[in-house]
Parts: sequence; C-alpha cells; structure tokens
Amino acid sequence: MNTAVAGVLTPDSFPQLATEPVVPSKRPKLWLCAYFPELALTAAGLDLRQAVALREQHKGRSGLCAVSESARQAGVAAGMTPAAALALCPGLQIRDRDSRMEQIALSRLADAALAFSPWVSLDCPNAVLLEVGTCLTLFGGAERLRESLRQALLGVGYKCVISLAPSPAASELLARLNLEILVRRQLELRFLLGPVPLAGLGLDNDLLKRLSRTGVQCLADLWRLPRDGLARRYSTALLRHLDALAGNDNRVLRQFHRPPRFAGSRELPTELEKLEHFFPAVEQLAAELAGFLRQRDAAALGVRLSLYHYRQPASRIELSFRVPSRDAGHCCRLLREKLERTVLPAPVLSLELVSEAIAPFQPQTFSLFDDGQEREQDWQTALEQLQNRLGHQALQYPAANAEHRPERAGFLSYSAAAIDAPLSVRPVWLLPEPEAVNPAELDCLPDSERIESGWWDGGPLRRDYRIAYDRAGRKLLVFRNLNPGGGWYCHGLFG
Repeated sequence: MNTAVAGVLTPDSFPQLATEPVVPSKRPKLWLCAYFPELALTAAGLDLRQAVALREQHKGRSGLCAVSESARQAGVAAGMTPAAALALCPGLQIRDRDSRMEQIALSRLADAALAFSPWVSLDCPNAVLLEVGTCLTLFGGAERLRESLRQALLGVGYKCVISLAPSPAASELLARLNLEILVRRQLELRFLLGPVPLAGLGLDNDLLKRLSRTGVQCLADLWRLPRDGLARRYSTALLRHLDALAGNDNRVLRQFHRPPRFAGSRELPTELEKLEHFFPAVEQLAAELAGFLRQRDAAALGVRLSLYHYRQPASRIELSFRVPSRDAGHCCRLLREKLERTVLPAPVLSLELVSEAIAPFQPQTFSLFDDGQEREQDWQTALEQLQNRLGHQALQYPAANAEHRPERAGFLSYSAAAIDAPLSVRPVWLLPEPEAVNPAELDCLPDSERIESGWWDGGPLRRDYRIAYDRAGRKLLVFRNLNPGGGWYCHGLFG
C-alpha cells in the first residue's frame, strides 16, 4: 500500500476497502457529496481556460479567493493580494466575487439533484449533499448513481467531484480533497480517513498550530488521544467535528426545497379566434393562480401566457408586475390589454399560464384615517397599466449615483426600485450648462459645499456651492468656480 508523501493525498494513499455487498438488517443512511471546486469562477461567467481569479474583501484587506488552473500554473494562489498575483502573472484577469450568483448556481444544481434523491441539502459550502441510502437500488448501484448525477450536473454547466460515505461530513471531506471514494460502512470510516492531514480538515489556523506543536500530524493521531483531554485543551467543538467525520453526529441538515412554481393549462373545445371566446379560459387560469398563491401565502412577480396554435409557433404574452401581486382581476386586465394589441397567427387550440417568479406575500398596511393610501394604490395600478400598454421602457424613475458632482449624481432608471434611492438635497432641474450670474444680485445663504473631484476621469472641477435667491424670488443652486479666472454661475433651480 502506498502512503501519503508530504501531506499530498491520492486515492492510493488510502487503505483498500472490501467490495463485497453489504446487506444490513436496517438500511443505513448514505450521503453523496457533489463538490464544485470551480463554482465561484464558473458562476462569475469566467473562461476557466484563461488565467482568471476572483477577489473579495476580508477584514478590510483585498485578497484572491479563487483562481483557475492556468493561474495556478503561473504561481498564483488563493490568499494572495491582487498586486502580488499580477506581478507573477501580468495577464491575469481579476473580477470581484459575486456571492449572489453562486447561491443561484447552487440552487439550480440542487434542483437538478432532486431527480436523484428526495433529500438534498446545501449546508456545506460549494457542495450539494444527497441522502441516497434508499435510492441505490433504483439507479443500479452507487457507481451508476454517481455517473448519472455527474452527467446531470454537467448539463447545468458545472464539473464536480463526487464521494459517498455514511456521514455527510466525511463525504464532504473526501470530495473536497478530490478523492472520489465510495465507502458504505461506518466502521470503515476511521480506517479510511486516518491518513488525512490536519491541514485538510478545515480547522482554525490557531488550532492547527497548537495541534502541530504537540506532534499531531493526521486525523488518526487525533483519534488516538483521550477525548476528555481533547475537550479540556481544545474545546468540545473539535470533538463534535471528529464525531461528525466518524458518523456519530446527530446534527440534522437543512433540506432544500424546490421554489414554488405554478403551471396551469386549458384545452379548448374547438379552435377559437376571437378574444371574447377564449378569454374566459384565461380568467379560470388566473383564478387558479390566485388560489395557488393564497395557499402558500405568496405573490407573483410576473406571469407568462402561452397560446398554442395548429402548425404554428406558440404566441407568448409575458407580464412583469411593478409590485408582487396575487389579484386575479388585476392580472386579467393586464393580459387582456396585451391580447387586444396582439395579432395571433392562427386560431387558439389551448392555453397555458405559468408563474415561476414567486415571492412571499407582503400585506399592505391600512390606516384608520384617510392618509392617501388608497389613492397611492390606484396610482400604482394606473402606472402599471400604462407601462403594460406602452412597454417597459416607457417609464423612467429618478435615481442617484454615489457622486458629488451634481451633473453626474442623478440619472433616470427603468427600475421602479430606484425611486427609493436617497436623492441628495439638490434641485431636480439642472440647467444644461451653468449660466453666469452676478453675485451682487443674489442673496446667498451662509452654508456652502465645496466640491473638488473628477481628476481621475477627465472631468476635474473645484467649486463652492451655495443656495441663493435672486431678485425674482427664485431659489437657485449657484457656485463659485475656484479655478483661476473663475466666476459665479447658476447650476439649477428648485421647484
């Protein structure tokens, strides 16, 4: 039997396990872990054939958190500063890590894994855990199950390392060490995991240093030590970690559930051309959607209506609500508005209404007194109907940038969420170009704001801004140009 050299593990470093079938009296739990070493890079949309890396902020310091194989061959490693990595590999492409995209990718992978096991968990980072003790016979054994799962996850776009063990912690450890080992008996775990070095256990750096000073080099050395002594010196957290690896942990993993999705369809009794003839079926589907959402205390962010024709491509109507809704009447009004302006290529044979963007329902708060809430709700409904009629790009909302220069601080956004962005105390109406004014004709308030910015992007300016009133009583935003030869200018008017 080969042994591990200098802390490097290979499949030959581990004892060979018995391969005879096991027929226990009670079927034990088996955990299959699919680990994705390149998850962060792939979720960021990077080309792994190139030298690429991701960076993140940790304790106020920027460092690399993931690097591609090409970058590793050039000497770049996780934990380096971007400057040090670029010195080793000048062509390295560095992007910021996007944890949100990683969570979306893991949800898609877990959704694909539900085809192989009813119990899927995302409790381990960059990994999907499946309980497959009752599924091995269905898929023809562990080997076939592993390869079928690998192909399904590869279809989502991610390569993985897959291991199987009687405990989720042991399965995750083997996969993270790039060891595709299948072990089905709990008694073999200690024998199998003994050669694992401490550096591969994911322990705290301070704890690793303390253990290494005592001569402990691998997991087998830890298991030889008395449990009460380990608890006194290194806390009970280390014992719980060891128990989890040995399969003696009673921790319950959180189960992944597929996000709710509504899909309803109607077959029409005959081919129908007029909207008045087939729209009642649309109203029935909208009522079913509303009932589906109420049962789950949820609301829809949008819907898609598909109308199927004979030997013609399906006609699709998509709606995106400004605010989550579960009002069937409101949905039908918007759908009817779009259908009246849609030319159908052929009579309709069947319909399908689908809603995949579903969010928790947030009930509106009502006041005992008339404070304008009803009028605000009517106004939002009118805006949604206007946007549905004219298109998504027809409405724009004021928003603010993190920018001191007034001419670059504000912009118009197509997102309704931008209206909640805090706008600075400045006039909405800025002049296309600042106009020269005579300061003697202005009554300036004492407070001023100095702005010296923009030297890095070709738009430098040095100004002192003030609020002033002219002789006509208008409230103005004026500034004094601090550059040599500068004067006073009016930049905007308050409403």
